[in-house]
Amino acid sequence: MIELFRTVYERLTAGGSTTEQAIQSGIWVAGINVTDRILQLLKVVILARLLSPEAFGLLGIALLSIAALRQFSKLGFDEALIQHEDDDVDAYLNTAWVMKIIRGLGIAVVAFLAAPYLAVFFSEAQAEPLIRVVGISPLILSLQNPAVMYFQKNLNFHKEFVYQVGGRVVDLIVALVIALVFRSVWALVAGIIAMNFMKFMVSYSIHKYRPSIEFDLTYGEEMFGFGKWLFVSAILVFLYGQGDDIFVGWFFAASSLGVYQLAYRFSNAPATEITHVISRVAFPALSKVQSDTAKLREGFRRAVQISTTVAFPIAAGIAAVAPQFVPIALGNQWQSAIPVMQVLAVWGGIRAFGANVGPIYKSTGHPDIEARIQALKVIIIAIIIYPTAQQFGVVGVASTIVLSSFIPLPIHLYYVSSITQEPAIDILKLIVYPLVSSIAMAGCVVGIETYVLTGTNILNLIFLIILGIITYFVLMIIFEYIFGVEFTQLYSIVKQRV
Repeated sequence: MIELFRTVYERLTAGGSTTEQAIQSGIWVAGINVTDRILQLLKVVILARLLSPEAFGLLGIALLSIAALRQFSKLGFDEALIQHEDDDVDAYLNTAWVMKIIRGLGIAVVAFLAAPYLAVFFSEAQAEPLIRVVGISPLILSLQNPAVMYFQKNLNFHKEFVYQVGGRVVDLIVALVIALVFRSVWALVAGIIAMNFMKFMVSYSIHKYRPSIEFDLTYGEEMFGFGKWLFVSAILVFLYGQGDDIFVGWFFAASSLGVYQLAYRFSNAPATEITHVISRVAFPALSKVQSDTAKLREGFRRAVQISTTVAFPIAAGIAAVAPQFVPIALGNQWQSAIPVMQVLAVWGGIRAFGANVGPIYKSTGHPDIEARIQALKVIIIAIIIYPTAQQFGVVGVASTIVLSSFIPLPIHLYYVSSITQEPAIDILKLIVYPLVSSIAMAGCVVGIETYVLTGTNILNLIFLIILGIITYFVLMIIFEYIFGVEFTQLYSIVKQRV
């Protein structure tokens, strides 16, 4: 068994061409994200039975407050160095490190001072001390080794695995122990602080670079020249990606925010991990071939094929089995999360395609395009979120997010088609078959659950999941046989590249 693990590890760290490294890195990132998500969901499932929706909502308020400060001060230095054509960017690291520390300290101070006002804004006095303590997290992370950026730049994601998963294991252990003893929201906070401290320590143990206090204005200006659009995009991404959370916490109550965020976690978990894998691997990989349009186009096509083939059925399946899953996994007190989860699952499917376009923009030096499209999404949300919330409640908020993500898709198609020189109709052909198969599969599962099965139990849930998997595979194999769609070949392609 040990020999088998050693062989697999050597194959996944063997290097090779950019394409081979990208596939190997994709497997490592998938391993990171799957492990990380399993640990997160395990923590949530256990703590959902120990803590109330209000506790999760209070933590959500604290995390939203710190996320806002982080996004509104994003430097974009790591992305600038990953995109840099030079392999060795050590000369930039000290400058980046100093700026990150200043930023982290600033976030901690602002969080401490602003906590009372943020608690009043959300009408939750208990959130004040949580915001102040969670505000320490960015400062801890700012002190970590700035060379961790190389894990992505050089596609060394096996080191990233140790860095990310190590922190998440500590988070799980600390949060569970404190929750079992005190049954308090502080268990969630303690887990986050412990996780970030663990990442700080690991960052220096797995990379030999040692930073020093040094600042070069020329390097800073160069990195900010690229990062300024990422700064703008980060603000817009926050308003788009978490503005709905802020609205729910303000318009409704902490308990509603807890339900909304938990519904998001489970509805988007698989799709989010897939999109995260794609974004983290595609950006550095495509940056290496940014001047070769043919390789850029081929990399984009493969990313779209893999992401939609895997994520579409998962998103559709989550929407279909939510009525069985929620009471079994979380308990009856979370029943109101079912319709929210079903709507947000649609968003997860859309994101599976959308995750492929960001790396194209950034790797080719067009981060401004992504920023402008994010601005459009924010405008759409700002216009319709209030009336939909009044009319349909939290489900209306979720529907607003889905609509704001769907409307800009033609714009993405236009720009990506221009950059990769791939006709838009050919891009659409890549997603139509997994989309049709996923919708048909979901319809089959819902029909069986509604008209054949009775009651809610674990056996019904397992049966529906197996039914959905078989139905999707059969449909895709039929499409492969009739229309020549790549389905089983995708597995062969990935296997050959490893």
